[in-house]
Amino acid sequence: MYIETVRFIVPPSGADAFEAVVRGGVVNLLERNNQCFAYELARGVGDPATYVLRIEWTEDSDRIGGVRDGEHLAPLLREVRPYILSVVEAYITETTAVRGDGGAILGLGLP
Repeated sequence: MYIETVRFIVPPSGADAFEAVVRGGVVNLLERNNQCFAYELARGVGDPATYVLRIEWTEDSDRIGGVRDGEHLAPLLREVRPYILSVVEAYITETTAVRGDGGAILGLGLP
């Protein structure tokens, strides 16, 4: 699986509008994309102007008909166009075999 991470800096005055764009058009496009497993938008706790959009893509998303070349990219970019200059970092990672549940799930955490 590929994980795309995009970090935005959005001033507090634009936070509601940014979240509305992601909640509306972006979510709609991701939910209709059969190469998207999951997505989430997170906001910084210490710095609420920092947002991270995390999208989990299928392994074939960079191959034939992939996300970058597919029909969903242009509409997605249209939705976020007003925030393109707010992107400070974007990268794609690939999952490894190292993963598991933490103590909060396993009930093995320290008291």
